[in-house]
Amino acid sequence: MLPMILLFVALLAWGGHLAWRWKSTRDFAPEVLAARKEAGEIPGDVTDAEFTDLYLRSEGPRSATYFFVCATIVSVMIAPFVGAFNMVWRMLWQTSGGSPVFETGTLIHTFSVFLGVMAFMIVLLAVAMRRYYALMPPNLKQVVRDLNGGLT
Repeated sequence: MLPMILLFVALLAWGGHLAWRWKSTRDFAPEVLAARKEAGEIPGDVTDAEFTDLYLRSEGPRSATYFFVCATIVSVMIAPFVGAFNMVWRMLWQTSGGSPVFETGTLIHTFSVFLGVMAFMIVLLAVAMRRYYALMPPNLKQVVRDLNGGLT
């Protein structure tokens, strides 16, 4: 029970830290806009809301958020995944004649559970990274260029 509580506290602290980073990035955007306008890098008609949205897309902690979501999914789904894996394993074990070599808890079973869990995590991270790179945000230099009409 204590490990679950510690895991929950760690995920809560991590989520709180990410929320703080998103908020501080949002709060910092008007300062960046003012400095860029003062330097003449961004036209004066760009609004705070427009720039803040673009700034969050380019400078927000997106990758850390993806890792947090994956860690939360794995933390919540690992027990049901292993339970379903064991249920399928026992069903296959019983239909194959119940050989003691493949009984639940043997080395082959434990190794298969490990491989299944690793495959689950790899597939989850592959989906997350595919989504991250498919929706890759522009960097701040590209945002400034686009706000200037793409001239830079």
